Amino acid sequence: MKQEKAGEYINNERKVNTKRRKYIRNHMHTAEKDGKMTKADEKAWHKECSYGYFWESVPGIGIKTINQLYEQYGSYEKMYRADGEWGLTERKKDAFFLQKAKWNVKEEYNRLLYNKIWCIPMHLCGYPDKLKEIHRPPSALFVKGRLPEGERPAVAVVGARNCSPYGKLMAKELGKILAQNGIQVISGLAIGIDGISQRAAMEHGGASFGIMGCGVDICYPADNRLIYEQLSAGRNRGGIISEFMPGTKPLSGHFPLRNRIISGMADMLVVVEAKERSGTFITVSDALEQGRDVYAVPGRFNDPLSYGCNRLIDQGAFVLYDANRFIEDVFERYTYRKKRKPCTGTEKYLPITGTEKEPVFTVNEMLTNCEYKKECGKDVFGGLEAEILEILDIQYVSVGDILCALEGCSTSEILAALSTLECCGKVESKGSFYRKIT
Repeated sequence: MKQEKAGEYINNERKVNTKRRKYIRNHMHTAEKDGKMTKADEKAWHKECSYGYFWESVPGIGIKTINQLYEQYGSYEKMYRADGEWGLTERKKDAFFLQKAKWNVKEEYNRLLYNKIWCIPMHLCGYPDKLKEIHRPPSALFVKGRLPEGERPAVAVVGARNCSPYGKLMAKELGKILAQNGIQVISGLAIGIDGISQRAAMEHGGASFGIMGCGVDICYPADNRLIYEQLSAGRNRGGIISEFMPGTKPLSGHFPLRNRIISGMADMLVVVEAKERSGTFITVSDALEQGRDVYAVPGRFNDPLSYGCNRLIDQGAFVLYDANRFIEDVFERYTYRKKRKPCTGTEKYLPITGTEKEPVFTVNEMLTNCEYKKECGKDVFGGLEAEILEILDIQYVSVGDILCALEGCSTSEILAALSTLECCGKVESKGSFYRKIT
């Protein structure tokens, strides 16, 4: 009996190790930019991931605390072994020690891998660079299947759950066109527009990714189980992604949080159908805050399901009226984003084999694509940023008005410059409207 159990354990360990190697080979392209990951690198990476997974499991310790501790120690394992020397509140310390007493780091991590789930902490390679640019990026991602490829453009498609026949047709066409052009589709796997666009993308050989408001091991909604199972298996290089621990139920408060990941992983957002009061506008707000272009599919003026899209267009969203033009815009925006360095203070990733972190750049040091200097201790901008500051006042101005005032500039250039100024605290936004901060 003992020999049978031992044999079963060895077989399970072999399966886990095989999955580890396969994941490294297929997913860790960011770590292989300067050379292949060695076995020592792989082992160190998985060790750090296992401790990152532990920190995700501690109740009451969230994104802010984990990032503060990582900044202090530079390693998830060192954070774990500090044993209460972090200067946290007593409540958080108690939660840590209680979880540590019942959590076997290696066993729990191996169980996670055996269930084909990957935990990618924010400060390790493999974590999407796009998400590091957004406000309050998830401290870790849980993945079944694959993550989006950073070397390919991605578009988020969202809209009404109870969509019309017109909305269904538009979602199908959009998913098909994106797939045929090699563009990844990001959505929330919800009933309606989300699921239809993702299914269409997969049917035409495209990569699609479902961002969940629950654990990646839970299919929600159940009606989309077929899509869920296909993405979980990595069909067409797609996947299921969540910031929530496996086993987390789909609570209503989780879905507004996951919306920032949907828009954050994409280069632009498309709204197909939305009512006057729709949760889709949360995603739109997140996208605008992140500097993503927002497109809307126009609809009939007397159709309640088209009210939201038509209102977005009235407020300055781009109109998706021509498929070829839209695809050109996607690649133009993607190329611009690749050329421009993000205004972020987080390092790209922690080198696997060392304990020393890469240098942390300040916002000012990252502004390599605009004319910037300091004079008498004040920030002075040149180029497009300076022109925008001249236009803006304390009253909110729409992106459309800025475009009209600055002839010859593309929308992507305007939005990128506005994002830069917002990062530097020079302007603030409200939806698609901006004003100068005095």
